[in-house]
Amino acid sequence: MKILVTVGIFPPDIGGPATFVPEIVNHLQNEHNYEIDILTLSDNQNLNIKNEFSVSKINRSLPLPYRWFSTILKIYKLAKDKDLIFVNGLGTETTIANIFLKKKIIRKIVGDPVWERAYNKYKTSYSFDDFQKNNNGIFILLQKKIRNFSIKRSDIVVTPSQHLKNFVIDLGYKNKIESINNGVKMPKESTKIFQNNQLNITILSRLVPHKNIDKVIKAISNLNNPFIKLNIVGEGPEIDRLKSISSKYDYKDNIVFHGKLNREDINRIFLNTDLFIQASNYEGLPHSLLEAMSFGIPVLCTPVGDCKEILENEDRGYMLDLPVSEDNIKSKVAEIINEKDIAVTKGQKGKDFVIDKYNFKNTFNLYKNLFTNLVEVKRK
Repeated sequence: MKILVTVGIFPPDIGGPATFVPEIVNHLQNEHNYEIDILTLSDNQNLNIKNEFSVSKINRSLPLPYRWFSTILKIYKLAKDKDLIFVNGLGTETTIANIFLKKKIIRKIVGDPVWERAYNKYKTSYSFDDFQKNNNGIFILLQKKIRNFSIKRSDIVVTPSQHLKNFVIDLGYKNKIESINNGVKMPKESTKIFQNNQLNITILSRLVPHKNIDKVIKAISNLNNPFIKLNIVGEGPEIDRLKSISSKYDYKDNIVFHGKLNREDINRIFLNTDLFIQASNYEGLPHSLLEAMSFGIPVLCTPVGDCKEILENEDRGYMLDLPVSEDNIKSKVAEIINEKDIAVTKGQKGKDFVIDKYNFKNTFNLYKNLFTNLVEVKRK
């Protein structure tokens, strides 16, 4: 089978799709002999990075009209001989190209890019759900119309969570919706939690406003504990502001910005992490949270998307309140420090849960069956 995968971010970028796409492509190529091309956006410095995949890259910094035209044209060229297109990003561009291609499209929905752009550019303060119900001005309304048109042109939509499935249904999507959990590749080792006096906290995220990383930095710094180290892995438009915030505190050297890291280096950090924090205003089913749990790391996150169900009301981790506040983060971290044995137990429960429900081979085989069935229907 021949597939084109479109995705907005790809390693060395950090984010759920940048983790998911290489893993599923690797599985489908090695286990099922699929022929797969990948199209993604890339920053200038990453355009010439080589890897084991067949990846075409469009420069993210190009002027928007030219980038759109280049992306649509590239999708058209790459997809001409493909059996289907698997959309993990670049959905609107794919929809336009497919007006001429008329290929089958499976689209994975992991959030709402319209809300994310608006929130991160301070164009709205609405939560994810409230944003869908409210009029946010003509420009955002137009983006919503384009988003809805694009999603409705998909043959099958895949969502990793019930919350996102409800979101797609509310948009008026009438075709088939499949719920397939995000798969996680299980680590060969488990993290040894709280092995010394130092508390290693890790954030793995794009550095954008709705992730609330500024509040985490302030909360941790205001604990005034020289034995706490905060590892921030990822890049994004907030990087300079976050570095400026961290520089104002006494233990600023304990806040380390690692930038983009490869998978081996991320795993190395996880093996030395005592607590993982995800303080986002919205997530569907965060891949980084499941990764941390797979290492047995205690997690602290917001009750957004399907996170509340994953943690089962704090049986498998710790929950922040909404709206996210520095005081709440600070008090939760202090609580974890004071009940390390309980935190370790929650971390182990989380690991057992991820092993049972989010094994990547089971997930990827569900995708393989989905691809096969859709192509067979097309050929009939």
